[in-house]
Amino acid sequence: MKSQLGTTLIGLLVGLVISMLCIIAVLSVYRTMVKTGVDSRVASTHDTQLQSGFTTAQMFLQNAGFGLDGSSHFLQSDTISIDSKNVNAILWRFKEGSTVVCQGLADVATADNKKRSFILLNGFLGETETNCSETESLSSTTIKWKVKATLAELEDYSLDKSNPKQINFEQSTTNCTPYGAGDPDVNTQHPLVTILAQTSTQKIAGLGQIKVPVCLMNITA
Repeated sequence: MKSQLGTTLIGLLVGLVISMLCIIAVLSVYRTMVKTGVDSRVASTHDTQLQSGFTTAQMFLQNAGFGLDGSSHFLQSDTISIDSKNVNAILWRFKEGSTVVCQGLADVATADNKKRSFILLNGFLGETETNCSETESLSSTTIKWKVKATLAELEDYSLDKSNPKQINFEQSTTNCTPYGAGDPDVNTQHPLVTILAQTSTQKIAGLGQIKVPVCLMNITA
């Protein structure tokens, strides 16, 4: 008896299974590539926002004490109320022409608590947004703080997605100059504020922090 020539049903099924496995493998590789590409773009955006926010924050912070006498025009850490939420911030003031301006920096959670916002604050006397006071304590509840601008929006890279604070501030007193340019006056000390945070790579790898020192030249310690 002659054997039957051609493709059997079993052969077709085996070929179909092999084809499906190949398609699944290709889709898996594609998904991995897309996820890697998206993660890279998100990380790149995070780091760009962070660096841009730090640069802008330095420029605002160096205004502290300008046009004012005394050393009470900068407050390293204070809890203030913003939109009915208690927020830890650094605060300062300066004089612009005849107007006293109060400002601050803070790291707050976004409304959906999925990211962090690095924000610039403006302070006013009372709810009528009267210009700030030269003599009022920066920690006074008389000063009402409002968000002026968002300097950076940062992704949550915590393992438990708890969206913790990402930007911190430290203060010391030393002989310093803005951006470290030139030789400091050894007889005069100024507040030195250090802004600290981690890039996406530093967070994922558990490495150290970026440290940005800002010398407040307009205030003598």
